[in-house]
Amino acid sequence: MEDEETYLDGPIELDPFDDPGSDDQESTTLDVGEETDILAESVGDNEPIELDLGTVVEVDDALHEGDDSDTGFEVDPAVGLTLPEALTPDDGSEGLDDGAIKVDESKFPSLEMDDGEEGIAAEHEISLGTASDEAPVPMAAAPWRVLMPAASLEACGVLTGAARGSVVAGSSDLLWFRSESETPLRVAVDGSALADLALLGVDQEIALASTQSGQLFRRARFASQAEQLTRFREPLRTAPGARVRLSFGGALSASNGRILLYTQDGTVLDVLDSGERFERLELPGRVVTAARESATLLVAQGRERWLVSLGRAQHCSQALSEPALVVAQSASALLATSGRAVALAEFGRALLVSADGGKVFRRVPGSANATAIAGAELAGSAQFFAAVYRETSDQSQILLVDPELGSAVCIAVLDSSAVQPASDAVDRGEWAKIARLVWHPPSQRLWLVGGFGVATITPSDSL
Repeated sequence: MEDEETYLDGPIELDPFDDPGSDDQESTTLDVGEETDILAESVGDNEPIELDLGTVVEVDDALHEGDDSDTGFEVDPAVGLTLPEALTPDDGSEGLDDGAIKVDESKFPSLEMDDGEEGIAAEHEISLGTASDEAPVPMAAAPWRVLMPAASLEACGVLTGAARGSVVAGSSDLLWFRSESETPLRVAVDGSALADLALLGVDQEIALASTQSGQLFRRARFASQAEQLTRFREPLRTAPGARVRLSFGGALSASNGRILLYTQDGTVLDVLDSGERFERLELPGRVVTAARESATLLVAQGRERWLVSLGRAQHCSQALSEPALVVAQSASALLATSGRAVALAEFGRALLVSADGGKVFRRVPGSANATAIAGAELAGSAQFFAAVYRETSDQSQILLVDPELGSAVCIAVLDSSAVQPASDAVDRGEWAKIARLVWHPPSQRLWLVGGFGVATITPSDSL
């Protein structure tokens, strides 16, 4: 080590091991990609060279000064690490001690329980959960009676009523009921599954039906066959073969009521002259859904939602705020009206009602999982019917809702174990699920359709 420069200036030759091989074999040069500093010299002809690997990885030479005890390839894993200063024992004066942690509960924010007296004022107060999240609706003092047609019918998904006494349900054919008759007249349309229907004409003896494939048919009650209509595509500005989902809205039960036809993209048409003409309506937004008791539309404009009541001369609109705005932003919103009262629901969720034209909405307790709603006028006051489906028991509760009070009573229960099932029911998992409701003033009955076919509900005192 006194003459360090003499062995750093030239290459280091390693002696070969003693073996019976050739004496001409040259030693292998160690190459690690950079110059290797040798901090120890050979101690014999056949002794191995001791290397300090700290110099290979460029460790500070100061860490090795005065250290002559290294032998072989021993590497200290702590080399190059800076150790913190020695820790002093914790006397418990600061921080946490070894005892139990004490929590001051007064530091946590208090939780308030909603007593339901003020309705819903903000989005965070909305509870649109399942029916198991809330108390059941109480039964009415005088429950209504569920009546089924004399003949078993297939599952139906569309329904409409007329002021003249007819009620028409539909599957792939039209089932035409005359007032209180339990045996319908079957009227063929096209053999395709129907999506919606409305009744037209002075006597409401003409059915306008849309199919799931986007076709539109017109069929008079006693006509020999249905007529396919294509002229509605002109104001829609769609290609002849384009598939369009068509739905009806407006005063569907009123004689000579305004009939609206709207598409899934939000375009709305006036149906004129019993389906002979269609006129496009220009609105400041797209139509999400429409009521079936009046010409009231739910219109979307960006994230805003409006209730628009169509008049012949001018339109009236009401902007929706929380909590109705949250429900109205659903892709499956349901809308019904009764005079100035409005009912709004998200399909499969809860029901909101307003008694002042949509300015203030209140949530109806016990209405979770609503599948259909309808407006009605009973004893001179606005009322709503709502169908609430209970999946675990496969039954639907029919609620009568008072928009002034924001409360409901259960007037009837449709249970698969209590009524005669449809003859062709294959999947009974949702047999009692109601697809549509219609209050029919001439018969003073509530009509409903679903997997069970067609049923009616009537007050007990009317029997």
